Amino acid sequence: MTPIKALGVLFIVTFMSGCVSLLDATSDTPIEEHKGTRTLGAVVEDSNIETKISVNLRKASEYLKNSNIDTISFNGTVLLVGEVPDDESKTLAGEVASKTRAVRKVYNELKVSGVSTWLSRVNDSWLTTKVSTQMTFEKNLPSSRIKVVTEQGTVYLMGLVTKTEAEHAVAITQKIYGVERIVKLFEYI
Repeated sequence: MTPIKALGVLFIVTFMSGCVSLLDATSDTPIEEHKGTRTLGAVVEDSNIETKISVNLRKASEYLKNSNIDTISFNGTVLLVGEVPDDESKTLAGEVASKTRAVRKVYNELKVSGVSTWLSRVNDSWLTTKVSTQMTFEKNLPSSRIKVVTEQGTVYLMGLVTKTEAEHAVAITQKIYGVERIVKLFEYI
């Protein structure tokens, strides 16, 4: 086999396997994984957690099925936001979420109230966009490790960050017009 064909086969095998890891084994320093890095598997697991909880909430009760509930998972930490009709539904939603495999912690921020208006949800989406965009353009802030969620003017910040990065993210969020409250749900590294 010619060197070019061998290189082509190596390329195909490497990228067809689905997981690629390039390591510098020639370095004198130990190989370490950055603590803030989430693997593709962790991202997929978070997506699976969100899907499972959403489906299980709809199956748990008719009240939850007809409620406005958003489920967000970041590194196994789950945030429940939205509106439910009563305290029992809020409690049940938290229990359903906490029983889901791979969930490490649940923040149940559901409000007992009527369903929010379309205009309120549009405003929340706009706030999320403004905060996320501002963070993207900050040099010393790893915005890819921060998840921004907004519900009824409250901005929830989730992610894997240092305390300094968390303070920086909060400072940026405080400057955004329309933000009523900031809740930090960070995992510190």
